[in-house]
Amino acid sequence: MKSIGFIDHYLNNFHANLYVRLIREGAYKDDFEVTCAYGEAEWQGVDTEEWCAKNEVQRLATPAEVVEASDCVIVLSPNNPERHLELSRDALVSGKPCYIDKTFAPDYATAKEMADLAAAHGTRMFSTSALRYAPEIQEFLGGVGVEHPARAVAMRGPNEYEVYSVHVYEPLTMLLGPGAEAMQYFGDGNFMLFSLRYPDGRLAAVNMFRPWGSLGEKSYGHAFEASVMFDCGATSFPLSMGEVFKDLVDSICGFFQGGEAPAPVEDTLEVMALIEAGRKAMARPGEWVEVGAGT
Repeated sequence: MKSIGFIDHYLNNFHANLYVRLIREGAYKDDFEVTCAYGEAEWQGVDTEEWCAKNEVQRLATPAEVVEASDCVIVLSPNNPERHLELSRDALVSGKPCYIDKTFAPDYATAKEMADLAAAHGTRMFSTSALRYAPEIQEFLGGVGVEHPARAVAMRGPNEYEVYSVHVYEPLTMLLGPGAEAMQYFGDGNFMLFSLRYPDGRLAAVNMFRPWGSLGEKSYGHAFEASVMFDCGATSFPLSMGEVFKDLVDSICGFFQGGEAPAPVEDTLEVMALIEAGRKAMARPGEWVEVGAGT
């Protein structure tokens, strides 16, 4: 059985709690075990020692110790991508397979540095949003999209831009492909509308709705949705969330077993370029902002 080590900013988060359970219950439960972890901070009164004791994993003192003690590494810190470079540095130069949770990096330049670091040391690595595993996207890409690729896509989703934009840009990149050249923003920070332009005529729009709350017993927050136009028609669908994390964790374990990276690095860098361009476009409403290394 191969060992997986967790490296995190604080371990008491939704992803760490879910991933350790899904690894132990999933399709690869007889092949992998989470054996050790490092967290540099506590959250909501739960520190690393308490989290490790609760989940029956060994607490280690540094990311380097986790990398040394593990066959494979998962770097979490899903809400603090600004910590990813430092938390993942030892893993990226280790040559051991590594998964880095969303959002991959705080900006495009850091993302490129991390990708280059892994490549220079022969470290197999990938990162993705769990929305990559929405069955509706897989169905389109494996069905109609094989002979009729998307030429225009609109994505819609909820919540704060910094935390949730990865979940609309990842499906967008899967459906439409990379290569966006410019982005324009309209909105007030709660209603966010981004228009994207591609050099070959592809078109895209991303709409995010920040408010999320409850009235009585009913919760109100916008769902993740996609609309796709291709050469001879169009379709739209909500993105099902029920099994995406299970499929993601199984995919991580399959990658650790030697499988191909489910998300190409090129896609991850495109997503990071879009996130960064979106930030800059929000600061300059109505202007076209370049997407990519020059943003």
